Amino acid sequence: MLDKVISNQKPGRLLDLGCGQGSLLLRFKDYHSCFGCEFDSRARSHAISNGLNNIEFIDLNSANTLPFEGMFDIIVCSEVCEHLLNPRNAVRLVRSSISSNGIFILTVPNAVPMMTRLKSLFGKNSDWLHYPSADTEQTGHIRFYTVNSLRKLLGEEGFKVDLLTGVSWRMNGKIWSRLYYWISRILRKDPALFGRKIDSLLSNLFPGLSPGLFLIARPCHI
Repeated sequence: MLDKVISNQKPGRLLDLGCGQGSLLLRFKDYHSCFGCEFDSRARSHAISNGLNNIEFIDLNSANTLPFEGMFDIIVCSEVCEHLLNPRNAVRLVRSSISSNGIFILTVPNAVPMMTRLKSLFGKNSDWLHYPSADTEQTGHIRFYTVNSLRKLLGEEGFKVDLLTGVSWRMNGKIWSRLYYWISRILRKDPALFGRKIDSLLSNLFPGLSPGLFLIARPCHI
């Protein structure tokens, strides 16, 4: 989904906040002017060794400005805000550095996907939302988001949400991937292609029950 949205934008300045080893930027470096920010020094070094020159350190929790001059046409912050102590600061950095017609693409895990809601309904704990647990120790997630909380955060920081959809519906437990497979066999469809189509359909219809959330926002004009 990231690639599809970014590919449909005119060539411009692309910034990936929390770019890791730069895999997203590498795919678009010949189309957009690519910039990246990353906290982890080893990931930054790896990105630079792959030919990405505009990669800089940042602590999104506390930085007052981005380490680049100028405005950006596309800013991506994918699977990062759940790890931040102060995600509001990261959103403010985006707002101060995005062009008037730019787009902000944000992805985060959904705090309450379908399986988590079912567990809570029957009085069971979900490792996803409990600390300490094997899940939280492994993922390092310290902030949790829902459809409503994302809209609230972006609205308070000067953004208008153009799109908020779910992703990765098939991660709602093993039953879904198995169901996709057997239905595709019955209908004589390619399992991988059929699975992606159903996954996309359910994610769009029920974003609040999806394991992941995908958002596109634009700066509000006062």
